Amino acid sequence: MLEITLNGSPEAYTADYFPSRIYQNPVIMYKLALIVLLAAVAMADVPSFCNRLDCPRFKVLRTTDDYEVREYEESRWASTDVYDMDFSKSASIGFRRVFNYIAGNNAANAKIPMTAPVLRTIIPGQGPACESNFTTSFYQPFNMQKSGGPAPSDADVYLSVLPKVTMYVRSFSGYATEEDYLNQATQLAASINNPDAFRSDLYYTAGYDSPYKFFNRHNEILFRAK
Repeated sequence: MLEITLNGSPEAYTADYFPSRIYQNPVIMYKLALIVLLAAVAMADVPSFCNRLDCPRFKVLRTTDDYEVREYEESRWASTDVYDMDFSKSASIGFRRVFNYIAGNNAANAKIPMTAPVLRTIIPGQGPACESNFTTSFYQPFNMQKSGGPAPSDADVYLSVLPKVTMYVRSFSGYATEEDYLNQATQLAASINNPDAFRSDLYYTAGYDSPYKFFNRHNEILFRAK
């Protein structure tokens, strides 16, 4: 049964009401059309590479043949830090922790929808035998962006806020490996051609696709503008 408020009074409608009556009521038709329109507008704000998942909002400030300059809105994330020398191992540990959070390992025992991308903030170690800091983060759904989601139950997971920020972003396809990200980072730095324009003490990687998506995959390497 669907309840719709008309002129301040709730009216209940069963399924058999709609075939014969709904198209005769302009107020109901207007409300349904408005809902469809708002949903379409909301989806139009989400890039296609987000695969119809909630993902960070941004505007493109500049586009070149090699990268985009994007201004991201302030955003909320669920995050965890892993200190390790192994890119793949740290990715697996970090993903599992944050995935368990959205699967219900939180104060509300709530299942939280998957979003995009899986963002990794990488602060390289000081030397070849030093651990790097790998932070894995899941974007919180749109309906949690204002006040944040439920508190994590795992002490290694925390809720974080990324302030409004400008990023240099280079996109590429395929199943991205550590070597791919490093190669893309090298190309992005060369394209920017100004080491004073971005922070060199950290960088970000973003993956948008399920491992079962074989074609048209979307990955990004991001430098934070100074």
